[in-house]
Amino acid sequence: MRRVSMIRYLILIALLAAALSPVYAQEDEGVVVYAPGESVKVAVVTDLTGPIAEMGLDIQQGAEVALTELNEAGGIHGFPVEFVVEDDRCSGDEGTVVANRIVSDPKIVAVVGHICSGATISASDVYEDARIPMVSPSATAALVTERGLDVMNRVAFRDDVQGTVDAHYLYKILGARKLAVLHDNDSYGLGLAEVVRDVFTELGGEVVGFEGINVDDQDYRPVLTPLAAAQPDAIFFGGYKEQAILLVTQMRDVGLGDVIFFSDDGVYAQAFIDGAGEAAEGAYASFVQEAEVSAEANREFDEKYREMFGKYPDEQGPFHAHAYDSAWIIFNALLEVAEVDDDGNLVVDREALIEAIRNTTDYEGLTGTLSCDEKGDCGAGSIGINMVEDGQWVPVEVPEDLLEMEAE
Repeated sequence: MRRVSMIRYLILIALLAAALSPVYAQEDEGVVVYAPGESVKVAVVTDLTGPIAEMGLDIQQGAEVALTELNEAGGIHGFPVEFVVEDDRCSGDEGTVVANRIVSDPKIVAVVGHICSGATISASDVYEDARIPMVSPSATAALVTERGLDVMNRVAFRDDVQGTVDAHYLYKILGARKLAVLHDNDSYGLGLAEVVRDVFTELGGEVVGFEGINVDDQDYRPVLTPLAAAQPDAIFFGGYKEQAILLVTQMRDVGLGDVIFFSDDGVYAQAFIDGAGEAAEGAYASFVQEAEVSAEANREFDEKYREMFGKYPDEQGPFHAHAYDSAWIIFNALLEVAEVDDDGNLVVDREALIEAIRNTTDYEGLTGTLSCDEKGDCGAGSIGINMVEDGQWVPVEVPEDLLEMEAE
């Protein structure tokens, strides 16, 4: 009997030792442990089959250039990194579904994405609860970083800045005095449209229409026809390129062919020009005007991208450099906080990773020198304006006084 008690005592001691051992800290939800031979998992969530699939693929591929560089340099302390790629179709509902699938994998430590603001807002609530940090290359709605989430970060600019510059450019440079504003009823398009409407009105302009459209419709002439009677000087659209293609082509059918069409970074892609054809000529779209960075670094990136994917990045979409920088912000944080224990396991503390990403300071990226503020806004560069000329997006001059609007 005494022998049986001793055996039970030894078993209990062994179980307690195992529970306290850092090697088995995987049981702690705040720590991820990779055994030798395993890969560190980072999710990339983008749009591959939805309204901006071309731009979404560009984001995935931009991040994959960064991944290749990291693994060629030895990964994270000798552990390779692999991407888990998910498609949220630029949808808030699907963003939540994908986020829940990601958090169910205990080996995923961070997310590059999401790319659309609606999907990003929905997904970030899930990641906040699961303590998984994210860095979005392209979610620009102001609300993305205004909710006090410490896992939410972005390299992209903010729409309250973009919309302010857009409204000033329309009023002061293009001379528009009557503006019709359309939006896609999404967090991104609606939020941006509201900024343009309000700022344009403050400048003294008249907004002759503010309407949401159904993104599933193919005929927007019933929306455009009443606007023709109001004789706007310009139409601003907050949304993505698929709806913009239909709007700019159907404007001609209702007598709005000579009206300026002005949109946003969701439209700034070669796919808009290819889809709209001649109707795209003269259209405007805003996008980040990159800060002064190493031209050589960008040329090297472009060549790597072409070697890997068969085309230059600008042919695919506009956010490849932002995706590259988003991935490297995560990789740099992993290199800082991940540790190899005495048994050769790689140990990542989730809270330390969240803090390291948010504390990113003076990272020299492709899009500029990046530092994250207390809200998770890490982007660099000013808002630029582009116009379609001869089938290409061409940057136009933005006066300094308009760029100063960004600070207000």
